[in-house]
Amino acid sequence: MGLRELITDAWSWLDYKPAMADPRRPGRNAWANLTSSWIPDEDLRRLAAYRLLAAYDSNQAGQLAELSGDDDRGGERRELGDASKIVDTALGYLLGSEQTISVAGAEHGGDDPSPEAAAARAVQERLRAWAEKELLPLRVQQAERNAILLGDGVYTLAWDPGKGRVLLRTWDPGCTSRSGRRTARTAPTSRCGSTWRGSCPRTSGAA
Repeated sequence: MGLRELITDAWSWLDYKPAMADPRRPGRNAWANLTSSWIPDEDLRRLAAYRLLAAYDSNQAGQLAELSGDDDRGGERRELGDASKIVDTALGYLLGSEQTISVAGAEHGGDDPSPEAAAARAVQERLRAWAEKELLPLRVQQAERNAILLGDGVYTLAWDPGKGRVLLRTWDPGCTSRSGRRTARTAPTSRCGSTWRGSCPRTSGAA
């Protein structure tokens, strides 16, 4: 039987894996919880790719291969954490030893700054104080590791009237739809803006 449809998207390179090529196929379905009717088709490939990549990161690629029928003896594979090491190394090179918020003009002016430099310095101090309260380096590490491993990362900013500041949160991309709505847990109800770091949409064509 020839190829009936060609899909080109950010996860096409995984299509050689049976668990990824047709996530809804009957039989040995590795993604039974993903193929529920409430999962939109446009999100299914993305979520299946996340699961597949996460299996490599957690040394479960062999188990997944056996479960999906790709390798009947996949469970006997020895996995030494190389995938996780590569991700962590890339994260270290990406972020460096520290992350600092800098506002243009804040470092100029010395002891007698101009009004513009003084305003920039004040904004920088407020942003750095906010970043410390919101654990910005930790949030960045969480989201950027997802971006390296999965190709996607999600940040949200939402105003909290009780705390009187914007809250920064990172989410597992597998629990968030491309529209910004949560697919598994309830999203914050306050005004919220989301930033999606990640892959390109797919294109498809009949063969």
